[in-house]
Amino acid sequence: MSGKVVPAELEVFRKRLHSFISEVIPTVMDGVVGEVPRGLAFRGALYRAGLAGLTIGTRFGGQGLGSEYELAYAEVAADRASVDDKMFFLGVNVILPALIDIEENALAAEFGPRILSGDTIACQLFSEPEAGSDLASVRTKAVRTEGGWILDGQKVWTSYGHIAGVGLLLARTDPTVAKHRGLTMFLLDMDAEGIEVRPLRQMTGESEFNEVFLSGVFVPDDRVVGGVGTGWTTTLTVLGHERLAVAKAGENTVRRPLPVARIIESATDSVSLDTLLDAWMDERTAALVSRQIARRAQAGIPLGPETSLGKLLRTRNGLRAAKLAAEYSFDGGLAWIPESGGGDLAFEILNAPGMAMGGGTDDIQRNTIGERILGLPREPLVAEGNAPK
Repeated sequence: MSGKVVPAELEVFRKRLHSFISEVIPTVMDGVVGEVPRGLAFRGALYRAGLAGLTIGTRFGGQGLGSEYELAYAEVAADRASVDDKMFFLGVNVILPALIDIEENALAAEFGPRILSGDTIACQLFSEPEAGSDLASVRTKAVRTEGGWILDGQKVWTSYGHIAGVGLLLARTDPTVAKHRGLTMFLLDMDAEGIEVRPLRQMTGESEFNEVFLSGVFVPDDRVVGGVGTGWTTTLTVLGHERLAVAKAGENTVRRPLPVARIIESATDSVSLDTLLDAWMDERTAALVSRQIARRAQAGIPLGPETSLGKLLRTRNGLRAAKLAAEYSFDGGLAWIPESGGGDLAFEILNAPGMAMGGGTDDIQRNTIGERILGLPREPLVAEGNAPK
């Protein structure tokens, strides 16, 4: 959308959102059972209503609207929209915007409508057993063959890889040069021959993460993303979008700080009046409120190293909120029997530590802030070579 947004138009959009969330979604989701069916139902309804990819260009399946509409959606949908949309988070908010930013327009036009509508779930194949925070040390290799590349290796911590249709993968294409310079990004079909996905069970009981094994997987040349040998630059673009998306994410995503209202509600469920009063008066609760307000104020943060500020603030909020919820809600800490009530809160508490790891650990964010924003000396790099500035 070009030009200045008229307030009246934005108000009409807000009313449309309210109607969609309060009337359409309950009808669409009624009787739908299971993580994947519920996710498909919500995402499909969003797309049919013209509310998917608000700021994504129309040629890529989006609505082509200004950022004001995205902010309006975040405000109206907070605590109301369905968390069942979480399996589409990476594709919609990270992978598709990164493809557009890298100017892979053909791939973005092909996969954009599929990702935004829910026809395709996208995953990210970056981390490996010995290459997590040191991502440039990936050993999954890609070797040229006629018409494309053959991939062999292993990835880990791949969110929703077990149900994904497409994956963005970082591989080593030139082992003879410095580790940051011999990398290439690929977009591959997750049902290709030679791919094996093994779910990893988490302490929450879910299996959101996966190990992915690649043995002789063929990827055609037109699935190279950003050009051969440009994998590290492409990776930085993708990670920038990931941290930006996490920093801006609303309260209805899979890993978000527990809203203060939910923490107080957990204290209200307690039989102890003192516990409830403590929750309201505790300075830690007040500090959490102010930090969550500060996090929301970062919605307009630009793509760049500043995204690490929003990501770090969000994860720290999440851990603080989980600790308060555990303290206020029950004397036995995490020894909570879900059948007794509050099982969803127990899940939130157990799920919170993952916020400090997904999208780059807190230590990685601090390094980025220190080196790229504050101008502090860089961390010593290993012998293979220095990362490009």
